[in-house]
Amino acid sequence: MISPDMKRDAHLFLKDFHKVLGDQLPAAGSMEPLIRQTTKAAKSEYTRRHLRLPEAAFLNAHVIPLLAEAARVHANLTMAQTRDALLNEYHPSMNSISRDLPARTVKHPFSKALGAAPGAIYARWADPQNSKSIVQSCPDFALRAPFPHKIVFEGKYFSNGSLAYAQGQLVTDIYQAFFYRGLPFVDQTPRGRAGWDYDYSCLLAYDASPQGTLQTAWTDLPDKVKRSFWEGANIYVMILGRQGRAA
Repeated sequence: MISPDMKRDAHLFLKDFHKVLGDQLPAAGSMEPLIRQTTKAAKSEYTRRHLRLPEAAFLNAHVIPLLAEAARVHANLTMAQTRDALLNEYHPSMNSISRDLPARTVKHPFSKALGAAPGAIYARWADPQNSKSIVQSCPDFALRAPFPHKIVFEGKYFSNGSLAYAQGQLVTDIYQAFFYRGLPFVDQTPRGRAGWDYDYSCLLAYDASPQGTLQTAWTDLPDKVKRSFWEGANIYVMILGRQGRAA
């Protein structure tokens, strides 16, 4: 049971972290060339596999170190406790600040893809040769105990697209955050693999597009709709980009 006070504190943490990212991340005009430079350099280095794709480079180089520090300060954790609390899809390459992968250890027959035809879904379920008839969900990163709030994160890096495309992408991204939040509890495995137990979800998306279309898609929504993601679904929507620091 989530108490109102706990939910307010979780919201305060996410709101404060949103501000930290807005203050610390490069603005959109500077971020895109920086990401291209990072991914290009990482392709030739085995130890930098976690930086080879634009989204991964954004999250692992810029977001997750700041998240670890924000969580440590918010909950007054030690460095070891912070590491225990942080799960990361690229944990093998970043094991100094994360404890494990956030992958859900129990597979299920549902997909985070939005809008698939029911007949196609049934065909996937019914095909004994289809290796994807059941799937293992793996979000980008997450926070758990000893941090006081259990939050699963879906990270996105949006580099370009029309307003209509961005509107559709925003719906897809928020739905994926909702999907992860809705999956039921799974206990930690006997060998210590992380369990699945989240009270909140956060879409953390960076809009590096020249026109800021993803941010426009979000700001154009009525306030009552934007509030309802948190108030009614425990989803915090964090759209970054324009408000970043100057290069």
